[in-house]
Amino acid sequence: MAEPVIEVRGLEKTYHMGDVEVRALRGVDLTVERGEFLAVMGSSGSGKSTLMNVLGCLDRPTRGSYRLEGVDVTREDEPALAQIRSRRIGFVFQSFNLLKRTSARENVALPLFYAGEPQGSSERADAALRALGLAGRENNQPSQLSGGEQQRVAIARALINDPAILLADEPTGNLDSANKQEIMTTLRALNREQGITIVMVTHEPEMAAFADRVITMRDGSIVDDSRPGVRGPAVPTRAERSPAPAGRRADLPQALALLRMALGVAARAIARNKLRSALTMLGMFIGVAALIAMVAVGQGADRAVRAQIESLGTNLLIVVPGASFSGGVRGGFGSASTLTVSDAKALAQEPAVENVGYALQQPAQVQYGGKNWNTSVSGVSPTFLEIRTWPVDAGRDLNDEDMASARRVCLIGRTVFRNLYGDAETPIGTVILVKGVAVEVVGLLSPRGQSGGGRDQDDVVLLPFSTAETKVLGTAAPTQAQAPANALYAAAPNPFGIKPKLTGYVNTIFVQARSTEAVPDALAQVRKRLSLRHRIGEGQLPDFDVRNLSDVAQAREGSSRVMKYLLAAVASISLLVGGIGIMNILLVSVTERTREIGIRVAIGARRVHVLMQFLVEAVLLSGMGGLAGVIAGVAISATVSWAAGWPTSLSWPAIAGAFLFSAAVGVFFGYYPAQRASRLDPIEALRYE
Repeated sequence: MAEPVIEVRGLEKTYHMGDVEVRALRGVDLTVERGEFLAVMGSSGSGKSTLMNVLGCLDRPTRGSYRLEGVDVTREDEPALAQIRSRRIGFVFQSFNLLKRTSARENVALPLFYAGEPQGSSERADAALRALGLAGRENNQPSQLSGGEQQRVAIARALINDPAILLADEPTGNLDSANKQEIMTTLRALNREQGITIVMVTHEPEMAAFADRVITMRDGSIVDDSRPGVRGPAVPTRAERSPAPAGRRADLPQALALLRMALGVAARAIARNKLRSALTMLGMFIGVAALIAMVAVGQGADRAVRAQIESLGTNLLIVVPGASFSGGVRGGFGSASTLTVSDAKALAQEPAVENVGYALQQPAQVQYGGKNWNTSVSGVSPTFLEIRTWPVDAGRDLNDEDMASARRVCLIGRTVFRNLYGDAETPIGTVILVKGVAVEVVGLLSPRGQSGGGRDQDDVVLLPFSTAETKVLGTAAPTQAQAPANALYAAAPNPFGIKPKLTGYVNTIFVQARSTEAVPDALAQVRKRLSLRHRIGEGQLPDFDVRNLSDVAQAREGSSRVMKYLLAAVASISLLVGGIGIMNILLVSVTERTREIGIRVAIGARRVHVLMQFLVEAVLLSGMGGLAGVIAGVAISATVSWAAGWPTSLSWPAIAGAFLFSAAVGVFFGYYPAQRASRLDPIEALRYE
């Protein structure tokens, strides 16, 4: 004898409503053979709907056993029960339970995705609809179909996976008399002609008359089991298939098909509430746009500040002469002449050194016409302006020929220009007196402003070093009698007080390292080379000092880092606010779509499928808002740069990071609503109005 499709023994179901215990099923025993058409009747509260829920694997019995095609489903876990519902059980509901704003074809094909058979789903759905007389209605939504047509779509959906049993819960309850007869005739034809096993719950004797067997329930027990009708000629039942698998691992095509379906459902849900979705995305839009724009403006400002600081020489070393020593009193650095042009040329050979310049500086009076001005006059090497990143606004720079020929030419700063010339005058080509020596002005320096110490960098006149040394300033010489700090013997007597001439000596050497990172190496190499050249022994005091501006660079990096973090934190607040908005709207969506969730679970969706559905919607909302924010952020950065003249610098890592962070915010804030949706009781969800 063939194994029964359904075998129930001692089935009990007890609900606890507060302190009240309700026994919905009381020791039900039932066997349904393959190919039977069974009607379950009873008054409201008799337990027939509870029995149907247990048979459909939507609910678990408190006690007893339920074997479906030989498998005790009471011992199966949730994924296995979902697989059974999708592949071996078909549901037909009283209120049709079709997904709104979804075509008949998509409604019918839905169980195929959850069963892991998405290939050819549209063709199979169309064939099922044609078999039930719905050819040409495949693209119609439920609102465009009559009640009878909607129920036939529901029957086609129930049959799409060739189930072992068809469970019909009051399938004619919402239909008129004509449609009732039509649906019952369809169900009987499916049973008679295709051998489908049908279990139908009804309270109408006229509908029960279509069945071969009728059981009546009262107070959770079966009180009558009769066969009022005589079945027609026997037809072969559907070939037995292997028992429902206990869930199988989804392969890549199935996962991709589920993802495509989830994306489509999420897109329809977003399009269905355009204004609400747009307002939800607004938080992500503002957050991403603000983050990109603020980072762009911040990085632009950082680069501008970096350029200004580097123009002062973050990779610049300044070498000054040592101190004089006389009568037990030691002067400060620079009071002795110990640095030479040869030292500068030797330092240029070091591997970490990019360039070397030098200068001879004295205060002097300059005159032009009837005006005069006391300023700082410097004799510099041709590389001086290049090292100091100091361009010439008008005229030309000092060059090697000026140096070689000791030409009497000069460059003047903006402060000297303002004090010697009128606003409309052009200084290029004019001749000024520097310490009484006529010098031609060949260039006007660009403004530099004040230094970190408050010195006016534009109050300067620059001459070729050879010109300054031989024709204008004279040679470098100490202002005091010099005695080496480490001298073994006293200096030779100078009874006539002749001032020594120290040609080739400089006040300052400027050493440019190859990069800011190379400054420590350059510093060590400069000290080593000068110590060797000046014969400074170990433990002796050096006759020079090397200074660098790396502290300025470190301060700049620290302030820049703090500013970046601050900007990112401010913009991230908007993203978090947007995430809260997504959570709020998804919680509303879960409530609105409670019935849809119940339908999906009933036709085979696992909890993870429902979870994924709402997570995809959250990520789609945040992703769309993030993408719009990226576009707006780039546009805002360009507009700010163009309209306000502020420097901006787009950061592609920041753009990618902002977009990915917006998606991550969607996942984080969408997880709770998605998990809440996945944990809904399918029975309560199907009853939700």
